[in-house]
Amino acid sequence: MESNGMGFIERQCNSCAGTGEVGTEAGVVDCPDCGGSGALPHPNVLVEWRTRDIEKARASGTDATASDIRWLIAELRRARTALTEIAALAEDAGPSDVVQRIRVTAGRALALFELTPVAGDSA
Repeated sequence: MESNGMGFIERQCNSCAGTGEVGTEAGVVDCPDCGGSGALPHPNVLVEWRTRDIEKARASGTDATASDIRWLIAELRRARTALTEIAALAEDAGPSDVVQRIRVTAGRALALFELTPVAGDSA
């Protein structure tokens, strides 16, 4: 992982080893995991990509399973939206221990930032 100069950490794609390309029977193509960039997008983007893949593959039917998957995806998106709003509100709130805990908890759930352990911290 390395910084891209804008404060964001770029994670090298393991599928293509950072080249942005993978070999297939049809020849070399853009890596499907990183979209050909060689670096993985933000975890929120990866969650949305995977959610769309599941929607496309499993939620298009009319059976009970497809209905359950559509419901679960809607709940996932609703919860992630709420967590994003909570993180934004905590960012705007004044400094306090409770606000800091809310900010870190929401940030951890959404992978908004890389958490590094503090010396002497067992958590």
